[in-house]
Amino acid sequence: MALSEFYESTIIEAKASFGYSNFACDPDQITRVLGITPDEITRKGEEWTTPAGKIRARPFNSWGITSKTSSKDVNFHLRNLLKRLGKKHELVQKKWGKGSFGITWKNNYLYAGTGPFFEVGVLQGIARWQAELYQDIYQIDQDEINNQGEEGLRRLSRDELQRVSKNYSRDNK
Repeated sequence: MALSEFYESTIIEAKASFGYSNFACDPDQITRVLGITPDEITRKGEEWTTPAGKIRARPFNSWGITSKTSSKDVNFHLRNLLKRLGKKHELVQKKWGKGSFGITWKNNYLYAGTGPFFEVGVLQGIARWQAELYQDIYQIDQDEINNQGEEGLRRLSRDELQRVSKNYSRDNK
């Protein structure tokens, strides 16, 4: 189902990933078995530098892929991953633990129960992998007011939304 123009105008960014973490084998074993080149792997004990410049050791192994689309629809992202994974779910080994799909979804309008939604085929694909689904949902405040699309819809800034809400409450007493 296509996103409505207004709904899409409120989405800042959508991303998806799939992977395994905290398993004992070398991540290259997952690559060999699945025949899929990961976008990122980490190895337990491997040193890395934090954004603050401190050197740390990786606490666990991980293997993962990320979606390759700029769509704001999480279903496009998940279908991208499921297509890349193909029917390899039959090759999964228990020693890798549970796989997980992750969604990062940034929006500037979380006031009315908005959030990502998932199509049946996408949920069935996740279930075929017997994977978990995690979501990171963020409210990104944008104070600039822009007209969006042909309908001339616009986003309200936080201040404007509070002002409208107060006026509505006052006028409906």
